[in-house]
Amino acid sequence: REGPGLSELVHQAIQASDIHVRKELYAHVLLSGGSTMFPGLPTRLEADLRARHLAEALKGDASRLTQFKLHIEDPPRRKHMVFLGGAVLAQLMQETNAEAWISREEFLEEGPAVIWRKG
Repeated sequence: REGPGLSELVHQAIQASDIHVRKELYAHVLLSGGSTMFPGLPTRLEADLRARHLAEALKGDASRLTQFKLHIEDPPRRKHMVFLGGAVLAQLMQETNAEAWISREEFLEEGPAVIWRKG
């Protein structure tokens, strides 16, 4: 069984957001992770999102499509962005909230219940 495609998931996520932020979300779609490295993915995603927006939000009124700002950010280092973002977050958390970290020894000693004690 197939699930929804990437453009449909992005569209649904943006449409589920508050109406006041949708315009900004469409203008700042950021691709990250290794599976976004397929050749032509950013171009295809942009075309699919434009077509979906035209059909669903603008009800086929192509004259209003010129006001629709859509930008797909596809930085060249996006293959490793997820890891880099996690590493930066872990470093920040370690520096600012060290008591929230659970060591391997604590987890082996107390099991999953340590999460509730530290949380």
